[in-house]
Amino acid sequence: MSKQLYKRYVRLVAQWPKDQYKSPSRDLAVYLGKQVEAAFAKDASPLNAALCEKKLNSLEQILSNKWGDAFPHNYKSGSFGMTLEQVEQLTSESSRKKLGLAPKQSIFKKIFSFLPRGSRRAYSTRPSHSLFPPRMGAVVAVLRGCSTGETRETQGEERPPDPGGGEWAPMYRSGMEERGEQAKDALGKIAEAKVAVVYTGKRTDALPAKTKADAWYALYRASNARKTAICYVEENEEQKKRITSILHEAGVNEMEEILVKESAVAQIEKYTGMKGMPIVFVKGCPVGDESALRAVAEGGRLAEWVKDHQYDLVVIGGGSGGLAAAKEAAGLGWKVACLDFVKPSPLGTTWGLGGTCVNVGCIPKKLMHQSALLGHSINDARSFGWKLPPKKEIVHDWKTLKQNVQDHIVSLNWGYKVALREKTVTYVNGYGVFTGTHEISATDKKGKVTKLTADRFLVATGLRPRYPDIPGAKEYCITSDDLFALPYSPGKTLCVGASYVSLECAGFLKGMGLDVSVMVRSILLRGFDQDMAERIRKQMSEDGVKFVSSIPTRVEELEPRSKERAGRLKVYFNLKKEDGSEEETSEEFNTVLIAIGRDAVTADLGLNLPGVRLDKSGKVVGRRTEQSFSCPYVYAVGDVLSGCPELTPVAIHAGRALMRRLKGKMELTDYDAIPTTVFTPLEYGCCGLSEEAAIARFGKEDVVVYHNVFLPLEYTVPDRKEKDHCYLKLICRASDQDRVLGFHILCPSAGEVTQGFGIALKLNAKKEDFDTLIGIHPTVAENFTTLTLVKKEGEGELKATGC
Repeated sequence: MSKQLYKRYVRLVAQWPKDQYKSPSRDLAVYLGKQVEAAFAKDASPLNAALCEKKLNSLEQILSNKWGDAFPHNYKSGSFGMTLEQVEQLTSESSRKKLGLAPKQSIFKKIFSFLPRGSRRAYSTRPSHSLFPPRMGAVVAVLRGCSTGETRETQGEERPPDPGGGEWAPMYRSGMEERGEQAKDALGKIAEAKVAVVYTGKRTDALPAKTKADAWYALYRASNARKTAICYVEENEEQKKRITSILHEAGVNEMEEILVKESAVAQIEKYTGMKGMPIVFVKGCPVGDESALRAVAEGGRLAEWVKDHQYDLVVIGGGSGGLAAAKEAAGLGWKVACLDFVKPSPLGTTWGLGGTCVNVGCIPKKLMHQSALLGHSINDARSFGWKLPPKKEIVHDWKTLKQNVQDHIVSLNWGYKVALREKTVTYVNGYGVFTGTHEISATDKKGKVTKLTADRFLVATGLRPRYPDIPGAKEYCITSDDLFALPYSPGKTLCVGASYVSLECAGFLKGMGLDVSVMVRSILLRGFDQDMAERIRKQMSEDGVKFVSSIPTRVEELEPRSKERAGRLKVYFNLKKEDGSEEETSEEFNTVLIAIGRDAVTADLGLNLPGVRLDKSGKVVGRRTEQSFSCPYVYAVGDVLSGCPELTPVAIHAGRALMRRLKGKMELTDYDAIPTTVFTPLEYGCCGLSEEAAIARFGKEDVVVYHNVFLPLEYTVPDRKEKDHCYLKLICRASDQDRVLGFHILCPSAGEVTQGFGIALKLNAKKEDFDTLIGIHPTVAENFTTLTLVKKEGEGELKATGC
């Protein structure tokens, strides 16, 4: 095979436009460039020259007929060019010798030797502006049709030179100017800059002492700027002078000024959460326009920000979101510290690293839920032929369950510490408080104070249970912070609150054979679909859980608790009489569990020093990009971010995505259509809008609800009481071809069903997509594929049928 064949192939690769059917960043040229670089370390058999010639002819024909913009190129299989394996073979030592090429003592010389050169071209092998590692930079630059040499005029515009001779530059230009790619490159450069200023406009003149370049090239350079960068399109000298003056006053003497095209503005605004241009970036964090920069400069915050600090990032909070962010940031090359300290509950309960989910939330809750389900399964076993002891001999041992659950949690705590150490994250077991705009003081349990400074901070402190303002609440009641570590069985229990925490705890305690009541002021599961909430109330009531429509007014201790057993408490509350008046009454319980909501752990963090604004519940007021509105170098993820769903997977995803975005990747957390499950005895899974929310948003006439009750096969033989309550529905928008707005299901293992169907809403599925999906028989999930009944007002109660 000749060198000429390979030169022809490289030129065709560079001509190939962006793949219109896949992510813009995954174009063939860049993907191939990576493979070429890797191939230099391999040896392989020679290429089949005839096959390569045939594929080149196919690729050339497509390009000559101008089909390239619309034709989806399968770059992994190389269906219209050499396969990647063939390229690797070509660049092996043995193939180079057969082609008459010199040994690979210099990768850049060999790559450039394959390309035709114009007499006036000079090609730089300096990879200073590459998004890839140094050796990779020049390879990709050439294959993409750009270099770091001098520019030339192309149809009236200043453009980077193309190493292929220039005759295919117009075709490649469409790929370079793709909006998503421009914004991605810009944000990548900005992430590396100490300060970056992004402008927009129509002119494409380069700034003084800068090479003239188009928007793509300017943003490409900006992402590698060492200190600061200014991105603009329409140059405004007066504005630029004012911004530069503010930065100079703060001690910034090195700034990169970047020119961008208006086509990139929308993407930049999306991934920064900012509106309008210019946008100033400091150490990769978007600040905003001139006024926003000036606000940060007040009080010396900007001057302190641009100084060098101990850490690139300090994470306050070692829960799910904080740990995920810390490990991700460390993996991306940042120097990271993670602070975690649990203040004891009023009962004195504390726990280890991992946050609420691991220690006093999702993990122990699901394990105790499983314990209750096994109790039901034991009763079912007789109907399936199992010989068991009499029911009175089958008892639940709380101490055994509690010890095994806690042992598992301790193993998780240890695993998180090991993971932080492996990621080289500095772990500080201290309570962090801001003592300066960029300084955190962490106090451990012995009173020792450790001071840390950082360029940016992430608040991930989560929430703690709220107590009602009534006598005896904090003195005698417990919360979910205490329940899972109780050394004794809770006994007769009152769960106060209509939250999912209250209902879940009531459900598994009842499943363990305890006497359980739930005291609620009004509706259950506020924010969830109320049809489903009422079905949960009905099912739990039939299972023996008592619901009391009231709120406690005071709690008195009749007998103190001990390490071996629960005490006795007297709870006072008001009940409405038939005439509408209220009468005070009381009832005795062994345990009173408060689950009326949770508050953010931010009151004593000193967030006023960096100027972080909080809402009335103490949560950080921030953008959809997790960035504080009032302090650009402070971010928040998870439950502590105002408006964020209070779910562990949300915090984990947001923490990781945020760190990747601050390093230049275009990635945002999608807070819409998040699947979730309430682990009541009969699990409730949902994703998307509730029926009430859909009607409020689109109007009653535009919402169609397909629903049905069904009978799980596993409930038929033991004749389980829950069999009459299994129900599901799809909420669709009629004017949008029955696009699914939300789905809801009440059934065993609803969490597993919901996780799988959640992707349907992410992909904007329609009712017909569910109809054409072939179900797995006999499962509860297959009922989503056979829905035909439309919910109507005043219809009678649906009856379940078998398979």
